[in-house]
Amino acid sequence: MNYSKRFLLKLVSYLNLFLLSTALISCSESGNNSTESNNSGTPVEITNPVVMNLKDYLKLNANTVFLSKEIIRAPFQGYIEKIYKNIGDEVKPGDILFSIKTKESAASDSIKIKIGENIFNGSVLIKAKTNGILSELNYHNGDFISDGEQLAIVSNPNSLRIKLNVPYEESAKIKVGNSCNLDLPDGTILSGTIEKKVPSVDPGTQTQTYLIKVIKSKELPENLNIIVNIPFKVFNNAVVVPKNSIVTNATEELFWVMKLLNDTTAIRVDINKGIETDSLVQVLSPQLNVKDRIVATGSYGLADTSKIEIIK
Repeated sequence: MNYSKRFLLKLVSYLNLFLLSTALISCSESGNNSTESNNSGTPVEITNPVVMNLKDYLKLNANTVFLSKEIIRAPFQGYIEKIYKNIGDEVKPGDILFSIKTKESAASDSIKIKIGENIFNGSVLIKAKTNGILSELNYHNGDFISDGEQLAIVSNPNSLRIKLNVPYEESAKIKVGNSCNLDLPDGTILSGTIEKKVPSVDPGTQTQTYLIKVIKSKELPENLNIIVNIPFKVFNNAVVVPKNSIVTNATEELFWVMKLLNDTTAIRVDINKGIETDSLVQVLSPQLNVKDRIVATGSYGLADTSKIEIIK
C-alpha cells in the first residue's frame, strides 16, 4: 500500500512538471509571435519618380455655333398651307420649304388675281437660297403667321465653329494658329485649331471671343457645351510622381511623399508641387532621382521614419 502511494505521488509530480513545461513553451512561442508581429511594418506598394515633358493647359468652357445661317421669314400675313421639309433634312438652293396662303384668299377660295399672264390664287411658295440643314422649324401646318416672322433656320454644317470666351487677363496665353484639345460631354476628344480672334470684348463679362475650327469633326449640334484645353507652357525634363503617392495635411497647405531609406524604413520628404495632370504631379523641390523609391499606396497615416513592408 505504501508503495502504491509513493508511485501515485511520483506520477502526479511528473504530470505537473509536464504541464508546467508545456505552458512555458506556449508562452515562449506566443511571445515570439508577438515580437514578430510588432517587428512587421505597414504593407505598401512602391514606385519611382519619372522624368518627362509636361504641358500646362488652360481649360475653358465653350460651345458650338453655326456661323452661316439662312433665316426664313414670312413675306406677308397668312396661313401655312404645307411644310415640305422636316428638321434635320438637307436643303439645297431652290428647294421648296413652305406654301403660304394669304389670309384674304384663305377666307374665300374664289379670290383670284391676274398678274400679267398668270393668275394669283393667294398661295406663295417659300424656297431656300443656300445649302444646309433645316435646323429649326417654328410653325406647323395651318398656323397663322404675321409678316416678317421667322419660320425656320437653314444652317450650314461646314460653318460649325467652337465659340470660346476667354477672360481678357488670360488672352495673352492664346495665339491664333495654335492647336487645342476639345473634350465633348460623351468623352470624345477632338482636335482643333484657334482660327480667329474677334477684336472686341464683352462689356459685361470682360471676355474676348475666339473661334476654333474643329479638325476632322464628326457632326456636332449647335449649342453643345465643350471644354477646350489650350497648351500654353511646356516643362521639359519635369520630375513627376503619381498623384496618389502624395500626402497632404487637413488644410492642404503641406505636401509630402514617403521615401524609402531601405527595404523596411520610409521617411517623410516635404515637397513643392508644380503642375498636375489627371494622374501625375510635378515635384519642383527637393530634387528627386529616378532611382529613389517612394510609397505609391499605403502612405496615408504613416509617421516620419515608419516601418514598412513592401508588397511585391
